Amino acid sequence: QAALTQLHGEVLDGIRGGRTLPDILAEASLPAVLREHPTAVVPYLVIRDHFTERLHHQRTGYWQPDLLGLEPATGAEQAAALDLLAAGREEPFAAAAATLIGQGDHALALQIIQPGLLRHPASTTLAGLRRTALYRLMEQYQQFDPFKFLIYAELADAEIGPVE
Repeated sequence: QAALTQLHGEVLDGIRGGRTLPDILAEASLPAVLREHPTAVVPYLVIRDHFTERLHHQRTGYWQPDLLGLEPATGAEQAAALDLLAAGREEPFAAAAATLIGQGDHALALQIIQPGLLRHPASTTLAGLRRTALYRLMEQYQQFDPFKFLIYAELADAEIGPVE
């Protein structure tokens, strides 16, 4: 409880400071009180990000400090804008995504791949990179975030066998 109370205060301080949700999440708070309760560390880690996201969304409303939500654009509109940067070619999408995957930024790679596939749906390269990013995200979250693990597994059409 003490760890969540501290996290609650840190999130509210971040909101009052005009910080974005990704910036607050990037701090990845791990309160010192958990040193005295090592068995509470894993449960805390499992809920930390979701707790932060929910509190941020409840307290900030529709429009975010980074202007997200102020002028909503469809996925197709965002893909068209990114395709302008890519000069209408799929290769820049693939190169950026491959670099991000290589750096371990799998979620960011997926954010590049998805609009790339909207503009270039026949691209086997982008489809393969999407599959790779999704599997890496599944690996990343399999121990600490069952919700994200299941969502990424579903997006990847991965078959998850029964637990023995």
